[in-house]
Amino acid sequence: MPYPEGYRDWHHVKSMVINPGHPLYEAFGGIHHLYANKKALEGYRKGRFPDGAVIVFDLLEAKNADNAITEGPRKVVGVMHKDSKKFAKTGGWGFEGFKGDSKTERAVGNKAEAACYACHTAQKDKDYVFSQLRP
Repeated sequence: MPYPEGYRDWHHVKSMVINPGHPLYEAFGGIHHLYANKKALEGYRKGRFPDGAVIVFDLLEAKNADNAITEGPRKVVGVMHKDSKKFAKTGGWGFEGFKGDSKTERAVGNKAEAACYACHTAQKDKDYVFSQLRP
């Protein structure tokens, strides 16, 4: 799966902060910004994502200072890419993570089924996607 060039120009779906105490803090603590390409945006609106949909979550460290939370260094760029034939074993979605600011160093690789899909199966009724468009 290629690095999602230009994803920050895509539709911004939402942002969130995962703080200490959250069950996913160790793996995903920090500031998340979610982006969707045009096909993914269509999927959010219809409830089913077409092949070619790409969702990106940009995870950055959260810095607390002076009563404000600001972005720190990037931890990972997570990618979900819909291709129902190529990724049939994982609900039609391919999963990858690119470490830090690297466009080549992968964090998921051949561990997608256990590292990503296993958690996303809880969202099967939503086409394996946790996020929703912000109204």
